[in-house]
Amino acid sequence: MISNPNSDEKAARLNEIVKRFSNAVHDLKIYHYTLKQLVDAEEDRILLQKAAGRFFVLIRDVLVNYLCLEFSKLLGPPKSCGVENFSVENILNDAKFGWSEQLKESVNGALARIPPSFRDRKNGAIYTARKKYSAHYDKEVFLANEVIGEFPEGDDELALTALEEISNLFYEARFGEIRGEMILTGAGDVHDLKKCLCRGLAFKKLFHEPGADVQHLYKLLKEECPYLYEPRPAGRKKTQRTKRTKGTENR
Repeated sequence: MISNPNSDEKAARLNEIVKRFSNAVHDLKIYHYTLKQLVDAEEDRILLQKAAGRFFVLIRDVLVNYLCLEFSKLLGPPKSCGVENFSVENILNDAKFGWSEQLKESVNGALARIPPSFRDRKNGAIYTARKKYSAHYDKEVFLANEVIGEFPEGDDELALTALEEISNLFYEARFGEIRGEMILTGAGDVHDLKKCLCRGLAFKKLFHEPGADVQHLYKLLKEECPYLYEPRPAGRKKTQRTKRTKGTENR
């Protein structure tokens, strides 16, 4: 039996959409977990403040804005200005998938469990933050330094749980099984970062210990990260322009 190339191409595209949606939810959960590991516990905040406070304030703000945008994308409308969005509602309403009524009911049930602060595209905290700060600067909000986008504690967890459930529903309907557990940790993750920072602070203490071999400690530092201990350039030199001689202007 000869397969229809157009049909195979269509099926591959639909499979890719479901896989990419699952990946997007997984990535969202990882970023969310990373942010919580940086800001939730007081001891973590103290550690980060000691190590590089200014840097981690920047990282926190970047993650907050990223999460706001990603939630609003995945929970966005099927279309914007006539262009299709990559969102739950777009995938659910795509007739090419031929979703069963049971699946549609299950997905809509999961969407209904997402708190209004994340789901309400008119007055919800996430969409308000997106419209007035993350995607565009509302002039009055920006100038007033207003805090926007605050939501009741735990709403983010409820939204993520619902999105993962929807991801599993799509995946199982398409491939006959759920993708599997969305692992949030691994080598080189935020936990390894915190351990490395802690070791760095402990190492710093050694410099002030009585009888510390400071020269040896500096040697270890330079061996591990030589580029950090190279002399910094004094400043930019002015670029000298080469004098043009008569007749060479158009060469």
